[in-house]
Amino acid sequence: MFSDQAPYRELYDQILDYDGAGLHHDVLRPWLDRNGAERRWLDEIRARRGSPVPPVTAEESCRLYALSRIIDLLQLSFAPPAPEPRWTIAAVSAKDFVEFADALGLERIDQTAFHPFYHEIVTVDAEPNENATPRLVDAYWPGLMLGPLLLSRTGCRVAAGRRHIMKEVAETSTLHWAYARNNRPATDLSAGWGSNSQWRTAFRRDYAIDGELRYNVDARENPGGAGEALDPAERLELLRHRCFIISPTPSGDLWPYDLSHVEHA
Repeated sequence: MFSDQAPYRELYDQILDYDGAGLHHDVLRPWLDRNGAERRWLDEIRARRGSPVPPVTAEESCRLYALSRIIDLLQLSFAPPAPEPRWTIAAVSAKDFVEFADALGLERIDQTAFHPFYHEIVTVDAEPNENATPRLVDAYWPGLMLGPLLLSRTGCRVAAGRRHIMKEVAETSTLHWAYARNNRPATDLSAGWGSNSQWRTAFRRDYAIDGELRYNVDARENPGGAGEALDPAERLELLRHRCFIISPTPSGDLWPYDLSHVEHA
């Protein structure tokens, strides 16, 4: 673990250990008061420019990953209840979550048309017309941006025909680049490492910049490249949605982390 991840590791442990009814008041707000340097650092990351992707160091990437873990834990409060939840932590209200994000200078995603860059499929309403294109029905939690950098997608309920989204696939396939979910299998690059080593996980960076959507910018492949397990369409589906939405291919043992893609916004 890098030393500048320590504030997030502290907060992570406090969230897991807390058993009261006021997580925001008792844990989140005092942490924010003690760690004003995190807001200043995030402001600097937001303002950073590149050609076109801004650079970050390996240490900064891991620091962003540490923040993403906190966001994942807090968003569990808003997902549909699971029969056997893996994570049982104190809930926060929508107002508390927004206050926490605002205090760190994070912007909420306001995209009203479904797009996998901005939206994570949580539940699906199957449309009778199998050709019906996906549309947003409701949002479970707000997504967050840091300027052009995507931090967390909006968790949403969508309606669609089976040619675009299959309910039984999209709701249950393994979600990659995700640390904590109760409604489905989730995994990221920290899986299998020790309690300290796993914090040295790089953050997946996606950017909406210069009229383009750039997925997983630190990877070296593209989804149309050769691959033994998946065809190009499956690779692109897995990269853009971070899970399968129509492919019946088993998704638990795949390695999509080297895939990247650029498309017009």
